Amino acid sequence: MKTVYYVLHLLTVPDIMESEVHMGRVHFHDHETCMYVAQSLKQVRDPIVGKSNCVKVDNFIVEVRIPLPKPEFMK
Repeated sequence: MKTVYYVLHLLTVPDIMESEVHMGRVHFHDHETCMYVAQSLKQVRDPIVGKSNCVKVDNFIVEVRIPLPKPEFMK
């Protein structure tokens, strides 16, 4: 099963009196909403590396069976 989402990386400053900056990551299900929020916050580009924000990410969900325990004679 494959799901698609868009990631917005943003920097937040919790307290303007300190020089502490936090990195955040927000997931969106559609590109238009992600770009609207990025433009509203003036962070259309990734603040760390300068790449475009709101890039498409493919998430592949794989279901794996839990293996059965080894029988006693195999231990």
